[in-house]
Amino acid sequence: MTENSIATMGDPVVPVVEADPAADDTALAPAPDERGMVSAEWAVGIIAAVAIAGVLLAIITNGQVEQVLLKFILMVIHSFSGFLNK
Repeated sequence: MTENSIATMGDPVVPVVEADPAADDTALAPAPDERGMVSAEWAVGIIAAVAIAGVLLAIITNGQVEQVLLKFILMVIHSFSGFLNK
């Protein structure tokens, strides 16, 4: 690597490091047997999120749970509406 200095508009000297074109960047590349792992992890995560959303939707649309949630939401709206009148 080479190092140069740049002085700009009264600023102190700032060193600039240029990349060496002969540097070996293969250390950052994934191993051949690990290709696609990120895509597979995303797919599993999305499937899990959809499954959880489906379970939550089934629970929320249950009659008793729906009534309890509706009562809670109406209670919260009613309690906040008291602040609007003041």
